[in-house]
Amino acid sequence: MKWGIFAISQVPDQSQRVGAFDDTMRQFRLADELGYDTVWIAEHLFSTYCIVNSAQVLAAAVARTTNRIKIGTAVVVIPFNHPFRTAGDFALVDILSHGRLLFGVGRAYNPSEFGGLNLPLEKSREMFIEGMDIIVKAWGDEAFTYQGQFWTIPQKTQSLPKPVQTPHPPIYCAVTSTEAFDLVARNGWNLELASTFSYRFYRNEWMERLEELLHGYEKACTKYGRDGKAAERMLMIPFFVDETTEGAIAKHGKHVDWFLNKLSQVSGSAVDKPKVVKGYELSGTEGPKTVAMGYQTHEKMLQYGAAIAGDPETCIAKLRLIKERLGITEFCLWYDLGGIDAKSVERSMRLAAEKVFPYV
Repeated sequence: MKWGIFAISQVPDQSQRVGAFDDTMRQFRLADELGYDTVWIAEHLFSTYCIVNSAQVLAAAVARTTNRIKIGTAVVVIPFNHPFRTAGDFALVDILSHGRLLFGVGRAYNPSEFGGLNLPLEKSREMFIEGMDIIVKAWGDEAFTYQGQFWTIPQKTQSLPKPVQTPHPPIYCAVTSTEAFDLVARNGWNLELASTFSYRFYRNEWMERLEELLHGYEKACTKYGRDGKAAERMLMIPFFVDETTEGAIAKHGKHVDWFLNKLSQVSGSAVDKPKVVKGYELSGTEGPKTVAMGYQTHEKMLQYGAAIAGDPETCIAKLRLIKERLGITEFCLWYDLGGIDAKSVERSMRLAAEKVFPYV
């Protein structure tokens, strides 16, 4: 069983952004010292939902301020940059970290990000597939040309530097749909799951639906000649442990609600009646429905196990249940949401390492 810490760098008060990043980097070093396996970082644009606009910049900083812990991205948004640049940037991160990079990728879901960059949201899947093809080729030994729909490399070019890990850093992919699970099975990548998004789409049935999707993924692996149990299954989940369940909920709950409100703003709510875009049908229909039905709250997420806040015994029981039902190999714990104070986060991180992890 592996344990990670997730940070999306949500800074509601932008006047505190310098101190907030200082706190985050201290938490990453603490995770390294406490024996956590992975630091997972995200990137987003144009909102306090997340103010990291370049995962490679933050990953490089983490590489030089930690010693042992792996550095995962959840996720690098492939359509937002030229894949050649992305390949080179993260090869450099792998070098700076002495081979500790876990390369997590996705195609994004926020319409305002695509609008701000003047990119077609409805083409994100095609851009993602083409971009990943270029990145994997770029990490190989040979110079190559490429003629794609979105990117062209007209003359034989070799991407440098090469990553430390061979043939390349482990690839993880964010998955919520049948198509995404099939793509991951076909390529032999690792799975990045998130309770927040499975719950947003499937509400009280999120775990049952995720079980069905994973069963379909395993069948797809068999079809492609792969072992459906071999890949890592990382699950990101809002998490907080305290001496008492009441204390954990009181400290974490309002910050989770802040995040959920922001998620509705960037993804669309029932009030907005967002346009349903090809490839984002769940976002455009089920997401707003979840908000309208009153499911998108910390209280409801706790009720249905999509967030965990409690005393050590409560957290152990809930983590065990998810692990057993979904075959999770790593929990990526999200302590630091919506401006929660750093001392509370660090205290919870220590308590989890001491009184939760050994018993799951």
